[in-house]
Amino acid sequence: MALRGVMPTPHTCTGPITALCDMGCYQDAWRLFIDMKNKGCEPNVYMYTALISGLCVSGTLKVAIGLFHRMARDGVLPNTVTYNALINILVENRRIESASVVFNSMDRISCSPNTVTYNEMIKGYCIIGDTEKAMLMMNNMLKGGHSANIVTYNTIIKGYCDSGNTRSALRILELMRDSGCEPDEWSYTELICGFCKIRKMELASGIFSEMVDHGLNPNEVTYTALIDGYCKDEKLDTATAMFEQMKRSGCRPNVQTYNVLIHGLTKQNKFSGAEELCKLMLKEEIFPNVVTYTAMVDGLCKNGATSLALEMFNKMVDQGCLPNLLTYSSLIHALGREGNIEEADNLFSKLERQGLIPDEIAYVKMIEVYIMTGKVNRAFDFLGKMIKAGCQPTLWTYGVLIKGLKNEYLLADQKLAAFPDAVSNCSFDYQDAISVLSAKLAELDPNLSVQLHNALVSSLSRAGKWLEANELLRSMISQGLFPDKDAYNSLLCSLLRALKVDLAMGVFKHMSAEDGCPPTLIGEPW
Repeated sequence: MALRGVMPTPHTCTGPITALCDMGCYQDAWRLFIDMKNKGCEPNVYMYTALISGLCVSGTLKVAIGLFHRMARDGVLPNTVTYNALINILVENRRIESASVVFNSMDRISCSPNTVTYNEMIKGYCIIGDTEKAMLMMNNMLKGGHSANIVTYNTIIKGYCDSGNTRSALRILELMRDSGCEPDEWSYTELICGFCKIRKMELASGIFSEMVDHGLNPNEVTYTALIDGYCKDEKLDTATAMFEQMKRSGCRPNVQTYNVLIHGLTKQNKFSGAEELCKLMLKEEIFPNVVTYTAMVDGLCKNGATSLALEMFNKMVDQGCLPNLLTYSSLIHALGREGNIEEADNLFSKLERQGLIPDEIAYVKMIEVYIMTGKVNRAFDFLGKMIKAGCQPTLWTYGVLIKGLKNEYLLADQKLAAFPDAVSNCSFDYQDAISVLSAKLAELDPNLSVQLHNALVSSLSRAGKWLEANELLRSMISQGLFPDKDAYNSLLCSLLRALKVDLAMGVFKHMSAEDGCPPTLIGEPW
């Protein structure tokens, strides 16, 4: 074109850029954009929008944002489609505040949002659980003369269901009907998922019946949610019947459907049924994945069938399915329960060689192995490894270690009492265990001892055990350790709930700016 003296125009460039983006050739589209610009073809809004949309689809967020700002510098005003593309990628990346800033900037250039724009913002607020802002956005949408569509309503229904507010989700369904927008299979499916999530299976079943009565076909997500709900509700017969109904209706179960039913079967020790389902999967050319195998391994481990679990683990590896942290953690704990430290150690090393980064669950399961086998010192060595790896212990980790220390001292006392002439003076209690744990943690990292006390004070306070929490806080202060705001606030709330005003005032006096913890306006820490 250029060789014949015909210079490209924005109109002739937009088509190829759009086509390249549609084909997934985003780098080629970018190079064409730069090449056209260098040849004197000044991009227009359509050319910019085509490339920004393509970059957004490819997930190159930084480049898309940079091009959006460059567009403004070049004096080209974005249109609604440009804004929609950018807001969409920001929402997908959970950058809702940034999406809100972009949305609000539309008004400054008199660019009106459309239904797609509003739907993206509603989706964003629902993703972060802010259904109040999502509803406000929908109200603004209606006030602006735009009609809510099926996507709008379904998004808000999902938002409410995800946050456990199924009552509001039902109100949206009614509002949807009143506005003349008929619910589709996804409207009902989201509600069914919501009710299953909170174990309201009768209501979920009622919505399912209503869905079928309206001539809508449940899909694999609908059936899987119900099967999962019935399994968790320990209604395995109903779950199995729903699975059979699913197949009869012509809806093909997927790997997730099989997984939830297999998990339900293994939880109730029905391993032969679970194995039959695995065979059926293969017959249907649906291949078990890591979730399938892990459900089998975990179920066998919890029921004491460790040797069978190891066989399933090896079969999983032979099939080319790599175990995950949960697979390893289940087996490690089961081996520890049987006193097989060496095999548990080997498995932990194997998961590291596989390239998995152990989480707190994996570390604590290994710590429990050492505690169950009376190797408390090795448990603390492993805690040191956990901390060095950057995995910080939580209250759960501390609880396991405290229990281990108490058991160790109790066992020592029992051994001493076995001798006729021995005198046992052991009175090792919870506070003693905390003191020993605190000293051991201080050897690893002085800050960990403070974290331990703060976590325990907060936990005891929230459990209503204000007396124990107050004693622990006093002990903490006497050791020169500084409680944090959460520890103070939790204890104060617990004392005030118990009407222990004098004690609360005493705690309040300990809060000082010198300690780095000045009094604050406190609310419910729950």
